[in-house]
Amino acid sequence: MKKIATLGPPGTFSDMATGIYTANQTDTYQVEYFPTIVGTLAEIGKSCDIGIIPIENFSEGFIALVLDELIAADLHVASEIILPIKFSMISNAKSLSEIQQLYVQFVARGQCFEFLDEISHAKIVTTDSNIESLNRFKDAQIPSAAIVPSTSYRKSDFPLVVEEVNDYKNNQTRFLVMSKTALPTSKEADKTSLIVLDDHDHPGYLGEVLLSFSKRNINLTSIISRPTRKTFGKYHFFIDFDGNIDDPIVADALNEIGKTNNLKLLGSYKKAKTLS
Repeated sequence: MKKIATLGPPGTFSDMATGIYTANQTDTYQVEYFPTIVGTLAEIGKSCDIGIIPIENFSEGFIALVLDELIAADLHVASEIILPIKFSMISNAKSLSEIQQLYVQFVARGQCFEFLDEISHAKIVTTDSNIESLNRFKDAQIPSAAIVPSTSYRKSDFPLVVEEVNDYKNNQTRFLVMSKTALPTSKEADKTSLIVLDDHDHPGYLGEVLLSFSKRNINLTSIISRPTRKTFGKYHFFIDFDGNIDDPIVADALNEIGKTNNLKLLGSYKKAKTLS
């Protein structure tokens, strides 16, 4: 049986995304849970065949930690999943004013900023997963609260519940299915991800990359920079674009860019449908 790594424990949004993926596969998977995103990535190709990680949120953008890990990791994108995200606040207090501390996962914190601002008197404790927030809250000995997935609790179990505390009601997160070995590119693949590594910086470096795409009418869906951490002003660029690496036009663009830049191709895959 194949194994799939995801951010645990069971009940996280990553776990939900994993369930969506496995439900549509002919292979049977055993899910292995890991406490951190870095730990999940590290097990892909080791104890697990593939892994599923969050990469981008509707309102907060890309997760910098994941981007930085992908620069060094030898991993490939096999698929993507878009999942609706709804958060609730649960508390053992009777009112917001009584809450002394609140547990919230580091990514969820940015997605619930407006609500958290309403209880700024409380101490915010950052966690690695939403279910960790739930479990630590349950063990708290003082009036506390937690921001958790809206599907992870029963409203009747807590004296105070505030539903849909995320800033945007149509909040969504994009997940990537990653593998150690590059899989054959499907004919249905219509999206490609790559990293342009800043190993050969020169005037017009980024402009040349963008021109290679634009003059061929290749649509870029995102471009994100991450510092090289070697010196100021040096950046790696993560680029998503419409197209398949087996398309002659796409292959021609990548070949042109690769003549003067170091490319790390993450893979081509079927674009997930944007949810409404």
